[in-house]
Amino acid sequence: MQLSTIALAVQTQTPAMGAIGTGVRLLSAYDSLFREGDETTGFYEILSGAVRAYKIFPDGRRQIVAFAFAGDIVGFGHGETYRFDCDALTSTRVRMIPKASLLRAMRERPELGEKLLEVAGGEVANMQDLSILLCRKTAIERIASFLLTMAGKSAGPMVGRQLPLPMCRADIADYLGLTIETVSRNMTRLKAMRVIDLPNRGSFVVRDMDRLRLLAQCEGNMH
Repeated sequence: MQLSTIALAVQTQTPAMGAIGTGVRLLSAYDSLFREGDETTGFYEILSGAVRAYKIFPDGRRQIVAFAFAGDIVGFGHGETYRFDCDALTSTRVRMIPKASLLRAMRERPELGEKLLEVAGGEVANMQDLSILLCRKTAIERIASFLLTMAGKSAGPMVGRQLPLPMCRADIADYLGLTIETVSRNMTRLKAMRVIDLPNRGSFVVRDMDRLRLLAQCEGNMH
C-alpha cells in the first residue's frame, strides 16, 4: 500500500507540517512502534525493514494480524486509539504522518481522500484474505499462500534466488493460526517436495512457482 504521495502532499501543505519530513524513527528489532490503547496520534510509513501488528489475549495467546514492509502504512483505520500492538521485526525506519496534519490536508485537497479510500480498501481485502486463510485452508495451503505473498514482496525474479523471511517460525504460526511444530513440519515438507529451499532461517528460495501457486489455491492433495 504505497502512500508516499500522500505523505509528500501532507508535508508540503504548510511549514508547520515540515516535521513529517524529519519525523523519521529508527527502530531496532522488537522495539515498539505503538501499543494497543495508545492514542492514535499518527500513521507510520515503513521506509525500510518490517513490522508486525498483533493482539495479545487475556490468556496469553497471540494473534498476528498483519506484517508490513517498505511502502506500507500502519496505524491507519484504528480509530481514536490503536487497536493492536505493533513492533519491529528487524532494523526498521519509519516516517510518522501526524493524524491532525493528514486530516487538514484532506480538507484542502479532496483527492487525498480518494487515495486513503484505496488504502482502506486494501486493508479490508487483506483482512478478508486472512479470514479465508484461517477458516478454509489446510496447514500446507496456508503456508504456501504465505510464502507466495512473501515472494511477491521482493522486487525482481521470484524463482531461484534467496528471498527474505524476516519473521521467525513462531510469528508465522501466530499469523496462520498454527503451531510452531506444524509450520516447521510443513516447511520441511515443501522442501522435500522441491517446491522451496530453506538455505537459512531468514530466507527461502522458490524452486517451483507453479506448484506453490497450486498449493496456495487449495490444492493441498498434491504430492
